[in-house]
Amino acid sequence: MTTSFRLPAILLSLRVLGVLGALCSPLHAQLQAQEIIPIDAENIGRMGIIFAPVRVVDSSAGARFPATVIHSPAAVATGVALYPGILNEWLHSVGDSVESGAVLASIRSPEILPVQNEWIAAVTELESARFEQGKDDTLFAQGVISRQRLDQTNRALQQATFAEQAARASLQQAGFNAARLDALRQNATGLGLFYITAPAAGVLAQRGVQTGGVVEADHPIATVNGSDNRWVSAHVPARAALGLVTGQPLSVVGSAEQLTLRQIDSVVDSRDQTIELLAEFAGSTSSSVGQIISVILPPNGDGVLIPDRAVVHSGNETTVYVRAAGGVEARVLPLTSIGADYLARSGVTAGEEVVIQGTAVIKGIQLGLGGDE
Repeated sequence: MTTSFRLPAILLSLRVLGVLGALCSPLHAQLQAQEIIPIDAENIGRMGIIFAPVRVVDSSAGARFPATVIHSPAAVATGVALYPGILNEWLHSVGDSVESGAVLASIRSPEILPVQNEWIAAVTELESARFEQGKDDTLFAQGVISRQRLDQTNRALQQATFAEQAARASLQQAGFNAARLDALRQNATGLGLFYITAPAAGVLAQRGVQTGGVVEADHPIATVNGSDNRWVSAHVPARAALGLVTGQPLSVVGSAEQLTLRQIDSVVDSRDQTIELLAEFAGSTSSSVGQIISVILPPNGDGVLIPDRAVVHSGNETTVYVRAAGGVEARVLPLTSIGADYLARSGVTAGEEVVIQGTAVIKGIQLGLGGDE
């Protein structure tokens, strides 16, 4: 009877020990992961294990995002239509160099006619007032008219002058310089038209409406870039911009060209949770406006770059195998993803060599599974 009761108790004890052993196995493996795994030089070569030194993270390492090359926002000027109408003619093509005030396009609009007629009438009234003032000035000198009559004539001339200047200013805003005003009055050249002129010297970068297209009042018609500088615009996830500061350098993938970060939007686009970054090329560039390039955003903080191939994932842990005397050392490190690779802020120093090929072999040896990959 005694034996019959002891046997199940022994079996139960063995089962408990087995469960405990199974639970302890992962812990044992983790403890072993911090130890040196002995592998001699001959076996390192035979198993195809390859090491590479890690380096300090710089501007060439980080996440990569597409960016569009744009004109410098600080040097862009826009020509705006004052009245609605139909675009009559473009006088310059995109890429043309233009002087400040040069006519870029003409727009036909019925709303400019009253403005033109008002000015023409004001000029006629001014000429008449000048004639009367000249005549009365002579008559007053001869004693024919009184001072009061001459003062009235002078006031009429002053009012006519102000009226002409106001009407002229309206047409000047619509692109009429002195020559075009004279042509309008003498032979009606430009009647029913107004002009979009270059607000600054530069290169015509964009034409907003095609010939024959409808133009709306206060609508941008032409963009002139007054500088050869190129910038880029990139929309990146808000989290990717954490730690970025204006003035820091950025790199261009596949190029030695450098960018300087100039602007970081503070408003997140609710549609895709991105923000816009604007960066300026540090010098001249071969990239054209509208071209898509890839920009590298540096990681937030200092550390060393760990290649993706060197990292072994096990649950939430990341292990890196580092060359050590007599073999390799498995180090469990906290890593931060920076694009395709990782940033290690502690646990490894620049110049140390990590395994970038053969990590599966080493992990197998560490777990006692043999040496074949």
